[in-house]
Amino acid sequence: MSMVGNVLERWQIEYNSGIPVYRQIINRVSAAVAAGACKPGDQLPTIRALSEQLNVNPNTVAKAYRELELNGIIETERGSGSFIQAQPPTAAPGIREKKAKLKDLYHRLLADAASSGLTENELLSFIKERNPSIP
Repeated sequence: MSMVGNVLERWQIEYNSGIPVYRQIINRVSAAVAAGACKPGDQLPTIRALSEQLNVNPNTVAKAYRELELNGIIETERGSGSFIQAQPPTAAPGIREKKAKLKDLYHRLLADAASSGLTENELLSFIKERNPSIP
């Protein structure tokens, strides 16, 4: 199994996180690529295999793969499968895209904190404590 399969193998969908399942798949693959856990050319599990592993509808996995492909993170070769793109996109994200990513990240962080019994104020206090230059 490829590195991507190994990364996804040890992972479970968090149904109580408030994050749609397809978005969790996108986030997991994107994070693995960004962290270097997945290399260009690594093959993703098939839609059917990943849907069975995660116990989700195959259409959900297909939606995640389509969005990953539109974002230039993976490429799909008909009959061969889906692979981490050899040439990841190099264009710097614009201000709108950065704000959207920050908003998504913040909401994921809040959802994760809430599922751990932490409040937004506790989270913000911790961040301010770690970086005293934040007002």
